[in-house]
Amino acid sequence: RGDAGVPSASSDHNARRRSRQRFGRGDEVTRMKRDSIHTLVLCALLSAFALALSYIETLFPLPLPVPGARLGLGNALVLLALLTLGPAEAAGVLLTKTALSALLFGTPISFLYAAAGGALSFGAMLLLNKRRSVTPIGQSIAGAVLHNLGQVLVAMLLTNTPRLLLYFTPLGLLGVLTGALSGLAAKLCAAKVSR
Repeated sequence: RGDAGVPSASSDHNARRRSRQRFGRGDEVTRMKRDSIHTLVLCALLSAFALALSYIETLFPLPLPVPGARLGLGNALVLLALLTLGPAEAAGVLLTKTALSALLFGTPISFLYAAAGGALSFGAMLLLNKRRSVTPIGQSIAGAVLHNLGQVLVAMLLTNTPRLLLYFTPLGLLGVLTGALSGLAAKLCAAKVSR
């Protein structure tokens, strides 16, 4: 036993170990804060790009005999968030894009269309995200087709016109093409981000 007031070797060793543990926890907290800030910044950037692409698409409608047809490139960024960040972050990007699009250059009716289509699209991509056999392109195609279905269903409810379901045939085919394009873009971007 050491003299009074003089720390023993074992107590000094224990104090150093407690100090290392305390600073180790501090490093972990700092890293977690840095990661959460990094994720928040990425979500903000993806939301901003998705919003910008949605706006650009309103300025340059597709020259097709299908009214309201769009490429849906903003949805590629939602899929990119799902692939690289996770479901909660992707849902945040989708909600931000949908709400701000309606607020800045849309209407309450356009919000209903976008919300219904976005919810169905996101649900499909989320379910398929858990299946390794489905590629991002497959996820995006399913999301695009269901997005168009959601919008057709809203139109049917608002106008009380069941025949509008026939409109889904050309929109569904268009969704396959645009979904493949968006999925390819998301896949390429996800590969770059993960490096």
